[in-house]
Amino acid sequence: MHRLRQGLGGPGKKLEQVARCAALGLIVDDSQEESEASTVDEAAAAFGLIPVYEQEQVWPLYLWPENVQAYMFFNAVSTQWVVGPGGVVGLNYVGVEVVRDAWQIKRKEWPKLFSELQVMERATLAAWREKKNK
Repeated sequence: MHRLRQGLGGPGKKLEQVARCAALGLIVDDSQEESEASTVDEAAAAFGLIPVYEQEQVWPLYLWPENVQAYMFFNAVSTQWVVGPGGVVGLNYVGVEVVRDAWQIKRKEWPKLFSELQVMERATLAAWREKKNK
């Protein structure tokens, strides 16, 4: 299960919020978190230490069923970012089409999924710009 390291905070559309949180590194997979803790525990044990973990506020990540496909597809195309001299500029839509074909997305489903993908793309770019300007 995926969880948020902190609450979403504020109003907004679900896909925009999820993309923003992912871009800011606020989404953590349970298995990833356990693996990181295990690595720290082993390193500390080598020195006879026991690490004390700061408890973070963690919220479960829930998606509406109709948003799951868009979220999964967005993750699948996460290797398709185009980087220019000023940083990331957007997704490589040719690469996105390759993933679309590999996923065998039906022609009638594609316009809605592509629109949702663009919502998440814009939210991600905005979050990265916000993070860069801090």
